[in-house]
Amino acid sequence: MDFHKSRLLTWVSLAMIAVGAVGSVLFVGWLLGEGGRRTSVVLIVCPFILLIGLLGLVTTVVPLRFRVDDYGIRVRNRRERVDLPGTVPWQAFEAITLEHKPDERDKDPYVVVWPRDPIPGLPQDRAIRRGHAAGFPVVQVGDLVESADHVAQALRHYAGPLFRDERRPVPNG
Repeated sequence: MDFHKSRLLTWVSLAMIAVGAVGSVLFVGWLLGEGGRRTSVVLIVCPFILLIGLLGLVTTVVPLRFRVDDYGIRVRNRRERVDLPGTVPWQAFEAITLEHKPDERDKDPYVVVWPRDPIPGLPQDRAIRRGHAAGFPVVQVGDLVESADHVAQALRHYAGPLFRDERRPVPNG
């Protein structure tokens, strides 16, 4: 089952670029033409909106591929610096979890793989350590179109007993 990258940030960034570009043109026109009259604060802020939109667009062009099937898991996620060498079979893992990073309890959960042996393409500096075991966050569920429940259902189906859903509700307050 292929999972798809969310395009919400792309559309928001494109809207910000459009608004920022139009406002920036109007601002430059105001500077060159009627510099003595008062202008709206919105026109002054538009170049910053344009820059923020451009930065947002740059972050959305980062490749993300996440696939789970009967044969294993395939991940290419530049944001998390994960590039597995093809499909890694389920037998290579002690567990697959859906959980929050220890320091990011208020953000979207991650799919975390817990390999039996070292696997090339997993960033060692991003490991979650529990005793002698090391888990590697491979994709944040919020980066996908599909919901966390949909991801959990697919992992439960394909990974079977290796999968553990360790999400905890975020306390209100």
